[in-house]
Amino acid sequence: MRAPPSMNANAPIHWPDAGRQHAFDAWLAPLCDSHQLDRSTLALASVDASFRRYFRLHGAQASMIIMDAPPPREDVRPFIDLARRIQGAGLHAPQVLAADVTLGFLLLEDLGPSLYLDALASADNATADGLMRDAISALLRWQQHGDSSDLPRYDEALLRAEMQ
Repeated sequence: MRAPPSMNANAPIHWPDAGRQHAFDAWLAPLCDSHQLDRSTLALASVDASFRRYFRLHGAQASMIIMDAPPPREDVRPFIDLARRIQGAGLHAPQVLAADVTLGFLLLEDLGPSLYLDALASADNATADGLMRDAISALLRWQQHGDSSDLPRYDEALLRAEMQ
């Protein structure tokens, strides 16, 4: 999800409590070393329609995304599972580079700051047509090759629960 226009990527990151911030700092420190990430570049990337937050962090090779999904309000295991299923179907999903499911922190491949909807909105007709064909092809590939056998049913009850 895109950050709201009023979100300032350079704004200080606020933590719900000092314990969560300490846990985050302790989890991130070795990852900065192993993935050559610059801690000083940590910035809010976007917010979600839940308790999750996403940060972008730049490194020597690439930028990465950090998901902050505070338990017990969020569970990162379904995200990890679905990313693997999507990749297993031959589609692109962010690679999970590091995870602490107990704390609710994930280090993810950064798919970039551009949103599909923005690309469609700014594209000429031929480019928009190609983008839509790619999206439809991805949906068809998922239907043909994706393992959704034991995923929970997304029905009206679940939609209403998420909207509340």
